Amino acid sequence: MKNITRAAVISSLVVLGLGACRSGHNKTKLQYMPDMADNPTTKAQESFIDPPAHSVAINAILYPATPELAEAELKNPFGEDIAQISAPMKERGKHLFDTYCAVCHGFDAKGKGPMGDAYPIAAPDLTRDDLKAKKDGYFFYRISKGANLMPSYAYATSPYERWWIITHIRGLQQGSA
Repeated sequence: MKNITRAAVISSLVVLGLGACRSGHNKTKLQYMPDMADNPTTKAQESFIDPPAHSVAINAILYPATPELAEAELKNPFGEDIAQISAPMKERGKHLFDTYCAVCHGFDAKGKGPMGDAYPIAAPDLTRDDLKAKKDGYFFYRISKGANLMPSYAYATSPYERWWIITHIRGLQQGSA
């Protein structure tokens, strides 16, 4: 009796297992989520869809196209008066300047940084009279986009941090930083 029950269970499992196997049928009859089985393939680095003409990404931050336009249009959100800037913002601006800018421009912004002799074009002295006359938007553009041998620092600094750096530069230009 025990052997008959064991044989019946084994044979029924074999029949069920063989019944589940079907040859020549690669596609299921009912697809719950067909996009998972039949998805479009793309090549590496290929965009899925082209954006509509004249569209702007939601997270895009648009800046003027030239330094002249930036100088005319962009205003420092913290104000032009350095005396009105809080001490923590000044300290943060100094720290960021020392981290990113002093390597080429020097800690005093005179263009005599440690890397100054490594390049064929020296970093400009940010305390020159012609650069003192530039508005904050000009410096914001240069930090964001770069110029000549200077790379863009938009990847490393937020827009607010760039304004803090500019505030520190203005302090150095006035001799109060």
